[in-house]
Amino acid sequence: MMRDALYIGREWNVEHDRRAKVTGGELRYAVLGEGEPVLCIHGTSIADSLITPMRFYPPLLDDYQLISYYRAGYNGSTLDGDALSIEGGAEHVRELLDHLGIDKAHIMAFSFGGVIAFQFLLSYPERAHSAILLEPYLPREEPDAITANVDAFMNAMKVYETGDKLGAAQLYMEAVCGPSFLPAVEMTGPLDVWDRVEECVDTTFTVDFPAISQWGFKPSEADRLVERKPAMPVLAVMGLDSESAMPGFRATQRFLMDWLPQAERCGIPNATHGLQSMNPLAVGEAAHTFLKRHPM
Repeated sequence: MMRDALYIGREWNVEHDRRAKVTGGELRYAVLGEGEPVLCIHGTSIADSLITPMRFYPPLLDDYQLISYYRAGYNGSTLDGDALSIEGGAEHVRELLDHLGIDKAHIMAFSFGGVIAFQFLLSYPERAHSAILLEPYLPREEPDAITANVDAFMNAMKVYETGDKLGAAQLYMEAVCGPSFLPAVEMTGPLDVWDRVEECVDTTFTVDFPAISQWGFKPSEADRLVERKPAMPVLAVMGLDSESAMPGFRATQRFLMDWLPQAERCGIPNATHGLQSMNPLAVGEAAHTFLKRHPM
């Protein structure tokens, strides 16, 4: 029996063959396994970069019901307008849970999806039993982190404006996650992962990036902006090498640990931002262990 190899056959894709109407769009989603529900929220560009890698850790799917959806504008999920705020993304999460008849769920989210999850915890705390936040891309406030983030965006935008959409997406990913991230995605995602990314780049650059820049939350002003802190169990997960690829992730981790007294921390070895693509076995094991510690 293999313990560390990432192997489950030829095609590792998860077919999102169900649909749910939400405000301003329609979401494609999939339901895998049985047990307490865990709603998964993916990040920018790679809509398959959360649920697909989790398949490499079977105990998670054996013991829990994982619900994955493509956010509006990704992989066939529709967005009626040309904008969707962070708050609107959190509302889509609530509407999907309503559609499924689920009163409360665990939330597992990555990067930009972690921002939506964080807002969901603020807006609808009664609907989240717990949250696993895989490096939520909260606003940067330290000068070096701001500079690195702006440079990554501006350099990618220049390429995007030339019409090389896939090149722009990959340039941004490499700046944020480091060069080892791209081959990791290629080996832990669907066979056509880059075709899917290329088709969704417009959503990344014209919907997601403006949404996070216009979001009103700032970690340094959290106590003023938030009337009541989320009280559910939270696991703050960070790649051990993330800060070496781009500054800012350590500050976010520290904020979560300082601001939420119930938060637990987890480090993923051999991974930068994009940790579940780079070390899915460790992320799956961490998520499984945390969920077992905090049953409904």
